[in-house]
Formats: sequence, structure tokens, C-alpha cells
Amino acid sequence: MANITLDEKFKNYLLSAYPVDESLLNHLLEDLGDYFSRDIKDYIGYRHHQLHSEGKRNNEIYLQIQNELKERRFAAPEMSIRQIRRAIYG
Repeated sequence: MANITLDEKFKNYLLSAYPVDESLLNHLLEDLGDYFSRDIKDYIGYRHHQLHSEGKRNNEIYLQIQNELKERRFAAPEMSIRQIRRAIYG
């Protein structure tokens, strides 16, 4: 489990600016840390499965994943459709 650590001043700001207690804030930070710590292959597999279960076709899925990778918080290197497909199917 990845964890995001905040300095005390920013943490106090978040606690005063939003209707959350410290326990909920810590839980949110853990979830965010887990989400953003996924490696590229795990993220691609997760998104492929998720989008496939929504009924999307592979060609549409590959393009969507390619665009999402460009916008990730910790940006992944740009990947071709072929690289995305190989990450899914090996």
C-alpha cells in the first residue's frame, strides 16, 4: 500500500477546508497513493478489463488507454497501440 505524506500545514488546511476528519483524510490519501503507484502494465490491464466490461471494442479501448497514459499524474512514457496490446496479451 502506497501512502501520500503531507506536511502538517497542508494537512490542517485540507481538514479545515473540507468536511472530512483526519481518519477519512488518511484513508483518501492511502487510496490516492495506491491508485497513482500502479505500474504501467497493471494500469493497462485494469483499464482494459474495466472498459471491456463496459462493452467497448478493443480498438476503441487501445486508443482510450493511449490517451489516458498521457494524462496520468506520474506520466508513463508514450506507448504505441502495439505496445498496449502486447502489455495486455503478452
